[in-house]
Amino acid sequence: MKPSTINTGILSILAAIGLLVTTIAPVMTVTPPLPPTPPKVNQPPLVLVQTLTPQILKNFTKLYGQLLAVKFTPTQRQNIQERLSKEWMTNLVLRQNVTQTTEMEATIVNGTPTERTQLQTKTVGKLRQQVLDGDVDALWLVSFYDGVPKNWLVADNPPLTRMMTDSGSDALCFMINEIMGQTVATNSSQLKNSVAAKFKDEYPDLSPAIKQELSNLPLNWLKFKGNKWYAALGDEFREEMRVYWGERLSEYIPELRDMTKLRRDRLEKLKNDPIESWDKMNPLERQVALQKTDLEFQNGLKAFARQTPIQVNNYISVMDLGTAIGVSPTRYPVKPAAKSNRK
Repeated sequence: MKPSTINTGILSILAAIGLLVTTIAPVMTVTPPLPPTPPKVNQPPLVLVQTLTPQILKNFTKLYGQLLAVKFTPTQRQNIQERLSKEWMTNLVLRQNVTQTTEMEATIVNGTPTERTQLQTKTVGKLRQQVLDGDVDALWLVSFYDGVPKNWLVADNPPLTRMMTDSGSDALCFMINEIMGQTVATNSSQLKNSVAAKFKDEYPDLSPAIKQELSNLPLNWLKFKGNKWYAALGDEFREEMRVYWGERLSEYIPELRDMTKLRRDRLEKLKNDPIESWDKMNPLERQVALQKTDLEFQNGLKAFARQTPIQVNNYISVMDLGTAIGVSPTRYPVKPAAKSNRK
């Protein structure tokens, strides 16, 4: 209690026995002060969540199947109902997707074939972008569409889907931008189409292992993004990954060669400098050593003019992007084996 603070109960007692008096007012009634009014806190408005009824479940499943032109199996229907029931109260985005679908009932049921096709294209495109933005629920929703054979890019085992190629082009842009240290590649519609065409041509000739990795790429890429670029593994890991990507991608994207060399030289200098004793450092000491080289590294960057956007699709025809991304350690937080020139 602060020294200047007097308990209101004590004030009441003093007033009752007549001790709270002054020379001007010998008898005086004192009203205990009211407790301070707590500051107003902006409370978020209460949101009433509509109850998920069996009718809503049935109606959404029916409409969503019609929207995607998918005939759900009994198992798929059960999976949809179980997931919606489990996440309905806590998953706002999922509720919004259900609501938006039911609001399009008139077009889905009574629209012309052209209107329904346009709506399907718009919905699937929106879901694919949501996946690239990190929405795992969108990946689940679009997987029903990608599971239909007529929507495959290549019928194989596993089949090639557009979500796989879109994730591939997104991963490619991310790698290029990390290598260059600036945004020079954008996952545009043109690039997505170019990567899809390249995958479609080369997919049948890829090894079963690479095909399997690519089939897992959409989900693994979501996990990668969710790990915030593996911040817990430190700057050393991220720099080694940039070098790893650069050494493979610069074979068919010439603009990456000089920057890859700069990054590789930086790491090699650290690892081969007897003063630094890289192999004996703990992770914190390695991070400090990397930071010490930042000034030299930044000076090296000044030699590079502001890079104009790289037209990645110009090089798609001469690369095996499936292999480059399929074997990338980005799918798991595993540190790649460091190369060493020591004897």
